[in-house]
Amino acid sequence: MRRQVIGAFVLIGVLLLSASDARAQSTAWDQERVTALADELEKSVSGLRDAVRKSPTWENPQQKRTLYRISDKLRLIESESASLHAQLVRGAGMDETLPAYERIQRLKRDAQVLAKKTDVSAFTKPKLDRATEVLSQIAPYYPQEKGPKP
Repeated sequence: MRRQVIGAFVLIGVLLLSASDARAQSTAWDQERVTALADELEKSVSGLRDAVRKSPTWENPQQKRTLYRISDKLRLIESESASLHAQLVRGAGMDETLPAYERIQRLKRDAQVLAKKTDVSAFTKPKLDRATEVLSQIAPYYPQEKGPKP
């Protein structure tokens, strides 16, 4: 009986692991194309924090905490985007760069949630739109994350 229970748990674990690895990208990996897109992404997110700081909302004391959090998320996005690009330039493939890509997507979603609490869109919109566009071009090369989308 004990072996059957252990066997059942092992089987469930294997099924869960294989299901999580079953995520598939919709476009075949193209190292050169993804590297070029990561370069565009790095350039498009560069300066987003400065745009937030230049917004009139930055001077609103009631918005400071939210703006600091947004600024921090943007700093992390800039850093992760530079890291992703550097990894790809060095020849790292999809599996190696997937954690950085997924982190960028999570940070972007976090920043979007925070941005709904304040108004910095007019100052960040052009750069943010470009970064979102580039991320959407990179997305098909990576397996899609499970879970709710914003």
